[in-house]
Amino acid sequence: MAQGHIRQQGKGSWEIKFDLGRDPISGKRITKYVTFKGSKRQALAELTQLLASRDAGSYVDPTKMTVAEYLQHWLTADVERRVGKRTAARYRQIVEKNINPRLGHVALRKLTAAHIEGFEADLHREGWVKATAKKKDDDGQPKAKEPRGLSKQTVLHVHRTLSQALNHAVRLEVLIKNPARQVKPSKPDKPEIKILGKQEIAMLLKAAKGTSLYVPVLVAVTTGIRRGELLGLRWSDVDLKAGKLTVNQAMQRTRGELEFKQPKTKTSRRTITLPAATVEALQAHYKAQLENRMKLGLGRDLRGLVFTRGDGLPLDPDSLSRAFERLVLKTKVTPITLHGLRHTHISHLLMDGVHVKVVSERAGHANVNITLNTYAACIPNMQADAALRINAWLR
Repeated sequence: MAQGHIRQQGKGSWEIKFDLGRDPISGKRITKYVTFKGSKRQALAELTQLLASRDAGSYVDPTKMTVAEYLQHWLTADVERRVGKRTAARYRQIVEKNINPRLGHVALRKLTAAHIEGFEADLHREGWVKATAKKKDDDGQPKAKEPRGLSKQTVLHVHRTLSQALNHAVRLEVLIKNPARQVKPSKPDKPEIKILGKQEIAMLLKAAKGTSLYVPVLVAVTTGIRRGELLGLRWSDVDLKAGKLTVNQAMQRTRGELEFKQPKTKTSRRTITLPAATVEALQAHYKAQLENRMKLGLGRDLRGLVFTRGDGLPLDPDSLSRAFERLVLKTKVTPITLHGLRHTHISHLLMDGVHVKVVSERAGHANVNITLNTYAACIPNMQADAALRINAWLR
């Protein structure tokens, strides 16, 4: 079967032309034209994808595509080439679990804002069904499954995913406009950030002393790094003489497999100054880790990770989180997750009057607005301090 070709239409715009074979009735050759926005390399990749789907018999004319068919095209032709594996897996999960069951059958070109608005209302009301098949009613029959709506935040994620896919359809001129842009999603309630007080931090560290949790918890609460960054930390990223560490990679789980990746943004790749107590703890931890590896005959650790299991393998993120939650429960401090140590670190720096630019840099935020908007609850204490200072001027 004949292959296709591309022709440039304008800056960043390409016409993709390819054959679909011959009409079984008239015998005439069927030629398809698709407009593509992007680089020449991307246009060629899109042509390859179209030819592959044609040859596999899975090509669907955009004018006849359902929402589910187009979303599958978007995931494979755009998302999986553009973002990391974990992000792509999250997009696919939202599409397959939330969007396709309710909207997948709708013809893409007949999808309206009313469809989307009703769909999102349904998600709020009965987004997923809570399994209660094991429970029985008074007659001994399985109880009916109870509908349970999705949170506003989850529905917002679904809305944004669908809108991104429809924007892609507009760029390819499959759609004239994006109907999702006419729908106003519910604004999620701002989540309450729980942090430990300074006395609680001391209690937690005292309870962890002498256990494998002590150094990871100490590093987390004194640097504010994320769980993945903590578990991705290598000794080559730590300068104990200078008292600094650099975030150069993070651990993540993708489709059940642990992997290491570079930070998403420039601001995520950052250098953080360490307090003396953390430096001392890391020095002792480094020595103990070497002695343990020699004792077990493990040899040199090629990954060079700061935090590992006793057998030298990488720590499992979920196992670390569960161990931390048990520590919190035992210590009876404010119930927080491991990520709560990051919130604790950032919040106390702001409340102690550290400049927000410095705090934002330590946190790896893209800009100070993210820091201020997320930790606005810390600002009143700073405002009160400002008022006291102004009062001192007047005196």
